[in-house]
Parts: sequence; C-alpha cells; structure tokens
Amino acid sequence: MSGLLDKANKTAADTTEEPKESSEAVLTDVTPVASGNGLNMDQLKFQIGAVFGFLITMILVFFIDNIVLFGDITLDDFFVPGIILWWLVFNAEDLKQQDFDAKKLAVSGVGFLVVTALFAGVAIFSASGSGVTIANIEYDGDNDEIDISFYGPKGMDYTVEVLVDGKVEYTHDATINIDKGSHSVDLDDFWKGNSEDMTGKELIEYEIKVTSDGGEDSMAFNDIMNREVDTAFISVLEKYTYENNGENKIYEGIYIEMIVGIGSPNADFDFANGAFTGTVPQPIESDWTAQVRVLGGDQIVEYDITADEGVANGYGDFNFDWVSLHMDGGYLEKGDFYGSDGCYTFEITIANEHGDTFVTTDSQIRFYWDDNEANNDDQPAEAC
Repeated sequence: MSGLLDKANKTAADTTEEPKESSEAVLTDVTPVASGNGLNMDQLKFQIGAVFGFLITMILVFFIDNIVLFGDITLDDFFVPGIILWWLVFNAEDLKQQDFDAKKLAVSGVGFLVVTALFAGVAIFSASGSGVTIANIEYDGDNDEIDISFYGPKGMDYTVEVLVDGKVEYTHDATINIDKGSHSVDLDDFWKGNSEDMTGKELIEYEIKVTSDGGEDSMAFNDIMNREVDTAFISVLEKYTYENNGENKIYEGIYIEMIVGIGSPNADFDFANGAFTGTVPQPIESDWTAQVRVLGGDQIVEYDITADEGVANGYGDFNFDWVSLHMDGGYLEKGDFYGSDGCYTFEITIANEHGDTFVTTDSQIRFYWDDNEANNDDQPAEAC
C-alpha cells in the first residue's frame, strides 16, 4: 500500500512541476517582445513639442502683422529659421542617437513644407480684402536714406510716395513678397529742409503714403528729418597761473569748445565774465564738415572737423552738447594766436551734407590779458 502511495505522490509531483517549467518558458519568450514594441517617450516628447512650436510659429508669421521686435527685426524674419528649427526638434531623438533614416527625415521635411503652404494659402485668402500697410520708417545714417518696411498680401502691387508738405516728391512701384515688402529712398530725392525748429515747432511735413488695391496707408516721419545745422557757437575758458605767491596772474591760453545745431528761432551768442551766457542751438544728428578760424591776432589758427551723424572722430559727439576742439584735453596756447588786447573773432564755416553751407562770425570775444598782467587787474573775457 505504501508503495502505491509513494508512486502516486511522485506522479502528482511530476505533474505539478511540468506546468511550472512550461510557464517560465512562456514568460521568458514574451518579455523581450513586449519591451521591443513599447513607445519611445523621449522621441514622442520631441515630436509633440516640435508640432506645437511649429504651429505657433506659423500663426505668428502669417496672422500677426506689424510687429517690430527690435531694430528692423520683425516676426517675418523667423519664417525660414522657424521651419528649420522645429524640423530639427521633431527629429532630435534620431539625430541625437546618430540613427539617420533618410526616408523618415525626407517625409517629415515634406510634411512641414505642406503644412507651411496650407498656412500661407489661408493667410493669403483671408487677407485678400486688405491692402498694404506701413510697418516702420527709420533713417539709415550710413547710406543717407530712409528705410521703409510694409505688410500686405503676397503678390499685391503697391505704390510708395514721399510727400513733402503734401506735394509728391518721389514715387516707386513694388510687389509684396510673402507678406512683407521693403524699400529705401535716398534723402537727396526729396530733401527740402529741417522738419522742425529748435523748439520742436513743425516747419515742414514729411510723409510716406502707400497705395494698393486694398486702399491706402500713410505715416509721417518728421522726427528723423532734422538734418541741417544752421548755427554754431564758440565758448572759451581762459587758462592762467599765478606767480609771486599769487600776486601776478600769467595768461597761458584758452580752452575752446564748440556747439552746433538748429538755432532758429532764438539761439543767440553772448559771453560775459569769462563764460558763455547766450542761448545755445538744439544739437542734432547730421553730417557736416566745419572749419574754425581764430582771427584777430598775429597768427590765424585753423581747426578742420568732419562729423558723421554728429560724431566727429578725434573730437566727440556734437549731437549732444559742447565739444572741445582739443581732442587730448589741451588748449590753444597764447603764443599761437594772441597779438594784443582786443576783440578776437572765431569764424565758423559749416558745409552740410544735406542743406546749405553757412559762415558765422557771431562768436567774438574780447581779452584783456596784457592790461591784467601789467596792472594786476582781473578783468575776465567778454563779448565784443
């Protein structure tokens, strides 16, 4: 009996162990298959982010108009870089792993281009009833021209006009490319003088008008049309030392400064007690050359200055304030210009790049150096 029971138990044990071995074999075979068919989450994140970023870029480029980010950079300038950037992000995981599938890259690239074309088509269709508008006007000091940018439907023809006091002085025809256009106009083609006087009062109205099938748009640009210097003054500071324990003043020369700008209507030269006491002109950004001559002494001293947008290399920034005529902080020595006590004229000739050439002798200053040194007087320089 016991032998039968042992056989039965052994048979039962063998039967129980065989399914266990079979189950382990099945699980061992299935596990790699499940892992191989799982989602690549890193790649999915890149692709979803790229799609959203691409769609936002296309909306900004095609449907948000007249946005100037900084300088002359607008949203449209991110059109091509945006497509390339988001295509690279879409395929970033493959590129990172250096697992290049040329077919996959090409298909994704074509997909991005097709979606771009759809956005462009919708934008053109939705904007078909609108016209060309002016986005920005700015002055290019390097080329002495104004740069104008426009927005409008792709392929739309438009006409640009520059008006001075309502009269057309320049015209140009062009066509919108994608949804943006640009054009530059040389200042010589329409310049008629400063738009404002020194107080900001309007003298001349400068305006851009663009006309297209969708209507017309206009924009004034008086704020950048003050280009002609019409006033210049000289101011001096007497340089001296003391001898004999401060009893005798010895004159050594003068520090010279000049200011230039718009002087109409009430800039005025005056000099008293050794300092400028008049009304200064309004400095501006402009291009000009100047010659300053010191007259009245035994010798004539000359200074030659060239300014680009008001900045003269070696001297300083004339579009802001007074500027010294001695770039090293020096001064005009007495022996180089002084003859005797009397009136000295600082003759200034300025040739404007845009505008007239003028000569001014308003800056006249009287010095008493010989008398002061001989009699221990202390009479400061004054206007003649």
